[in-house]
Amino acid sequence: MVIGDTPDALEAVLGDGVAIAIWARPPLPDVGRALHRLAHGDAFDIVAEGTIEHVVATTLARLPQPVPTALADDIAALAQRFDAIGATGGAVRVRLRRITGPACRRWHTDVVRLRLLCTYMGAPTQWLPLPGGALAARRLEDGSLPCAPRAVPRGAVAVMKGEGFAPGRGCIHRSPPAASADDPRLLLSFDEPGRFPPP
Repeated sequence: MVIGDTPDALEAVLGDGVAIAIWARPPLPDVGRALHRLAHGDAFDIVAEGTIEHVVATTLARLPQPVPTALADDIAALAQRFDAIGATGGAVRVRLRRITGPACRRWHTDVVRLRLLCTYMGAPTQWLPLPGGALAARRLEDGSLPCAPRAVPRGAVAVMKGEGFAPGRGCIHRSPPAASADDPRLLLSFDEPGRFPPP
């Protein structure tokens, strides 16, 4: 793991032996009320793929309510940051969703090369500082973990290696225990395009 207080820390994920890089920024200022309204409003799960301009505009248009400029700008800035780190040629795949039930509860690694995650609201993503990637993840049981889970702080940004980067080097992680209507999650993620069927 590499962690830093500037966005440049995220580039460290490309280094040997680094499975996850975290930009430990504080939650966005002045958007708390908007995030609360989104989290406690209508359900949504938005997926878009294409140029950064396209995916940001599509995401904002599909949200059930308007959001502050600061949040829209943050989504665009994180898309650009992911494109720069992953060298995706100006195109990305975005997913922004409100989660109130079980998500990826089992320990796993992603099939993508890199994935950017930011939990805007709710319980954050958990990860394990273990080598071995997907094969090691499949052997894990909650009652007998070899180390304590860690969490990406709410509002922080993480870029994780997946098995597409190099087999056995993916970051082992999972969603936190199931969210509820009283404590929903708002999760933003970016992947390289072309890895999944078009939405």
